[in-house]
Amino acid sequence: MKRKDLFGDKQTQYTIRKLSVGVASVATGVCIFLHSPQVFAEEVSVSPATTAIAESNINQVDNQQSTNLKDDINSNSETVVTPSDMPDTKQLVSDETDTQKGVTEPDKATSLLEENKGPVSDKNTLDLKVAPSTLQNTPDKTSQAIGAPSPTLKVANQAPRIENGYFRLHLKELPQGHPVESTGLWIWGDVDQPSSNWPNGAIPMTDAKKDDYGYYVDFKLSEKQRKQISFLINNKAGTNLSGDHHIPLLRPEMNQVWIDEKYGIHTYQPLKEGYVRINYLSSSGNYDHLSAWLFKDVANPSTTWPDGSNFVNQGLYGRYIDVPLKTNAKEIGFLILDESKTGDAVKVQPNDYVFRDLANHNQIFVKDKDPKVYNNPYYIDQVQLKDAQQIDLTSIQASFTTLDGVDKTEILKELKVTDKNQNAIQISDITLDTSKSLLIIKGDFNPKQGHFNISYNGNNVTTRQSWEFKDQLYAYSGNLGAVLNQDGSKVEASLWSPSADSVTMIIYDKDNQNRVVATTPLVKNNKGVWQTILDTKLGIKNYTGYYYLYEIKRGKDKVKILDPYAKSLAEWDSNTVNDDIKTAKAAFVNPSQLGPQNLSFAKIANFKGRQDAVIYEAHVRDFTTDRSLDGKLKNQFGTFAAFSEKLDYLQKLGVTHIQLLPVLSYFYVNEMDKSRSTAYTSSDNNYNWGYDPQSYFALSGMYSEKPKDPSARIAELKQLIHDIHKRGMGVILDVVYNHTAKTYLFEDIEPNYYHFMNEDGSPRESFGGGRLGTTHAMSRRVLVDSIKYLTNEFKVDGFRFDMMGDHDAAAIELAYKEAKAINSNMIMIGEGWRTFQGDQGKPVKPADQDWMKSTDTVGVFSDDIRNSLKSGFPNEGTPAFITGGPQSLQGIFKNIKAQPGNFEADSPGDVVQYIAAHDNLTLHDVIAKSINKDPKVAEEEIHRRLRLGNVMILTSQGTAFIHSGQEYGRTKRLLNPDYMTKVSDDKLPNKATLIEAVKEYPYFIHDSYDSSDAINHFDWAAATDNNKHPISTKTQAYTAGLITLRRSTDAFRKLSKAEIDREVSLITEVGQGDIKEKDLVIAYQTIDSKGDIYAVFVNADSKARNVLLGEKYKHLLKGQVIVDADQAGIKPISTPRGVHFEKDSLLIDPLTAIVIKVGKVAPSPKEDLQADYPKTQSFKESKTVEKVNRIANKTSITPVVSKKADSYLTNEANLPKTGDKSSKILSVVGISILASLLALVGLSLKRNRHLK
Repeated sequence: MKRKDLFGDKQTQYTIRKLSVGVASVATGVCIFLHSPQVFAEEVSVSPATTAIAESNINQVDNQQSTNLKDDINSNSETVVTPSDMPDTKQLVSDETDTQKGVTEPDKATSLLEENKGPVSDKNTLDLKVAPSTLQNTPDKTSQAIGAPSPTLKVANQAPRIENGYFRLHLKELPQGHPVESTGLWIWGDVDQPSSNWPNGAIPMTDAKKDDYGYYVDFKLSEKQRKQISFLINNKAGTNLSGDHHIPLLRPEMNQVWIDEKYGIHTYQPLKEGYVRINYLSSSGNYDHLSAWLFKDVANPSTTWPDGSNFVNQGLYGRYIDVPLKTNAKEIGFLILDESKTGDAVKVQPNDYVFRDLANHNQIFVKDKDPKVYNNPYYIDQVQLKDAQQIDLTSIQASFTTLDGVDKTEILKELKVTDKNQNAIQISDITLDTSKSLLIIKGDFNPKQGHFNISYNGNNVTTRQSWEFKDQLYAYSGNLGAVLNQDGSKVEASLWSPSADSVTMIIYDKDNQNRVVATTPLVKNNKGVWQTILDTKLGIKNYTGYYYLYEIKRGKDKVKILDPYAKSLAEWDSNTVNDDIKTAKAAFVNPSQLGPQNLSFAKIANFKGRQDAVIYEAHVRDFTTDRSLDGKLKNQFGTFAAFSEKLDYLQKLGVTHIQLLPVLSYFYVNEMDKSRSTAYTSSDNNYNWGYDPQSYFALSGMYSEKPKDPSARIAELKQLIHDIHKRGMGVILDVVYNHTAKTYLFEDIEPNYYHFMNEDGSPRESFGGGRLGTTHAMSRRVLVDSIKYLTNEFKVDGFRFDMMGDHDAAAIELAYKEAKAINSNMIMIGEGWRTFQGDQGKPVKPADQDWMKSTDTVGVFSDDIRNSLKSGFPNEGTPAFITGGPQSLQGIFKNIKAQPGNFEADSPGDVVQYIAAHDNLTLHDVIAKSINKDPKVAEEEIHRRLRLGNVMILTSQGTAFIHSGQEYGRTKRLLNPDYMTKVSDDKLPNKATLIEAVKEYPYFIHDSYDSSDAINHFDWAAATDNNKHPISTKTQAYTAGLITLRRSTDAFRKLSKAEIDREVSLITEVGQGDIKEKDLVIAYQTIDSKGDIYAVFVNADSKARNVLLGEKYKHLLKGQVIVDADQAGIKPISTPRGVHFEKDSLLIDPLTAIVIKVGKVAPSPKEDLQADYPKTQSFKESKTVEKVNRIANKTSITPVVSKKADSYLTNEANLPKTGDKSSKILSVVGISILASLLALVGLSLKRNRHLK
């Protein structure tokens, strides 16, 4: 952005008016020169879904039908294979979706056994001791496919057998660039001991062992159930290096998988790309004379019948051969031959084997005379029925592992449908979709017949109703939740759960939430809604403050659930979660009776729309946990009530809206622990930002002075909102509908419905919880109903949607329209990142940045301006515009106009302009990181750059947004003695960023959601104490002045793109003077609706820069400076600092922003919107210069000011500062000389008149 210089009411000319007063002019100039600080400039050097399928090398019961191999390595020259380690062919399970290509070369060990070659005995237990000459004595035939690597007798580095009850995870490699000692394996799901205490609770990779594949880790499985294991790889700093990965255990006995370098999950050890391994299992154990005849896309098809490739390589799954493939091979064909026979008898079975899924599998499996090719070592047909859902009254959609190689006739032979009473249902037709492996079954499927059973080829599944079908049958628009009447004597309760067999309400004592005082059943209506009415018959006269849960039964299963529409909760401690009760308990309250009764919406001066907002994002607890407030607060720190006590600061700062980080109930917290965490730690604190929601209607008790009183938190938030409104500001609530803390919060209420769904009906998850499926009618109701409730009951003025791009646009649009109908000044913003997943295979328009071109309701954050100005995820800390990294001026200018380069915004209100928020490093800290300087010695420079950023955001078109503390330079430095100096990677603190140039306490915390109050608190001294913190308070006042400027004119708050394109122009055109395409100086002009002109000049360079104005912008030379290097506001600055007016240009000092106003209408003399500034030395100096100027003006002298600034900053200490050096003695001397000269002139004039 660009700034302009104004000198009082007039453009000041520095000349000698008369020779007769020339001496006085020179004296005045001398005084000014001697008094002015001598400034020298120094150039600043700116210095992570493949479904996981487990393969088992397991300790099973003996399989009488298979060759039994045991992996028991006794020495480097001896390998013994025994029965218990072979997959049981009676219990083998399919590998459905191994999608990654192989990584192990076929000539190396590719199983837990070395591939010993040579004759094998017919014994069940095979002794594979191989003599060196064995291979030489084999028949003169190829033992591999032609072109495959020759077998060797090398015994690889093999892992020992897997202990009973354990699982082995093989990893090809660890994340690159991260030392093994800094990484760990984080596990959860059906394991005996899930990882805890992030991130240090991970299994250290230094404990991992190595084999011929790579690393491997063994861990114990859960004894309760074995369905899925999940894992990720992290580091000591708390970074998820691999992303989350999930391994479904298709059988409880499965105990190992292989992970390739791309985190592809395999049930067998993958091979090198370009090969396929044919594994053949003979139940008899006799492989004599067996070979494979190869054709189709193999590199070397068999040619001389029946001379095929012999099966002499021994593996875990019988014998094998490795076959080289053609480039871009699509399918392989082969026969298994017994060359001891003749004619057709040479074929072990008469049909051709054909395998067409080479893109996903490079090992295939055949056995005995089975004509099928399997993609897994468990010999499960690749055409397997996985899941089925009823999608309407006449259709069932069945999903298969694959439908390749089968046709309608073949499917119909094996496919059967029965009702709940096992009566056969006639199939009228089927339709195959091979691309999606889906089968549509047509027939008469009346829901009254219950769920249907589908069977195919020995597999059976029970249908579930799709979410679309549930919407057709059960979508409900009536009241939900528990409604308490005025005197508390009656409760009307409703819960939507169509699949429940029964629902019971359990009521708990209001004085002891663990004591059950009553239970009552609910009755189901025809829309899947369960209802009851509570009255005094249960022995409770007034239900206010009592707690409740619902118990739902489905078949043999039962689960206790939290009412999703509960308006308040019992005090909550996530440490109390157990298998029986996994949520907070709901509370009976009547919100309308609580808090101030005259609560209304905000009345904000000059606020007409979203472009007028200046949003201030704050965390309720952070705002009052500063220890300096002890004894000064009337209320408990960190509460709604304490926040109210500090609202005058925000009113004076000038923001229009206060955005509160999530205040609705979140999961990971102990609400009863109100202690302050004073140690500098970044993990394991009773602290939370709130992005792990437990309820969308009930508030957290963390910010209440009385968390045991479910009514208090409602009254307290209402009072805070009332107090904010009284000061002319609005309230925006941060809401988190994109994911829940735990998937079961909604999945237990109605399975396979509330979340966005995978094609198999499983919920799609994010951050450990489910993605709320807002395309589903009742899920959308949760979002819209809660927005309406919060707007109507708490009179909030806006909402910020976390990860809004995860939602469908229609749901957000509906929420906006419903809320705006209640509050006409409603404002909604959100994170519009392109993260939408939705229901698998059912795309809709997401509420992301791309939506902005077709809506004018909700705005999105602009990562483009953020990244251009200060850098951001994932490159945070790299130089950008305000930190010495030249940027495209056209790109920055478009961002200033609210026209970002990475999405189309058809209205400026679509764009939220920001450079800092709660995520990532603070603005202060990212600047320090980017320029690689210690704040201890470079604080002034950091703040100068920070002010540039604030200028550019607050003079941009669109919606302005600042993070709490951005106004004064908030830092989150880790002042922990354990980290006074740099530590090794394995000891890195959680969420820490290292600044190399900092020698003491070099770590700064990003994403401080689990950090202590010591790190997260708002530093009140840094924001307000001029004496102790002159630099940060100067920045605070400067930012307040910028907000005043923004709100004083519509020049920076235009309504339309057309208006902006017409009235906002770029001054610094490429090629004009020394302006480059990518540069560090920019200037632009904007005209407001009254005709007033504002020009913004920003020099982010480390040297002074001259901006040529030319004829088009020459009028700016006659303007007034209202923002300079030291102060900002709407009043003209009589002696601006950091700018020098020249004949046809402005010379702007390094790291300086200037705003010039050329006005048609001057500000009213009675209106004093100028910010209060700390009385620093430089400010005093300017007043002294003003005094000299007044004296000079009386004698018709125009003050003289140097036209140029020194080009480069010679050192850090000599950057232009608030406290520039000046000499009081020189000032006095200069004034004295001036006074004496004036006296002499006066006497001379008097004498002349007397003589005349």
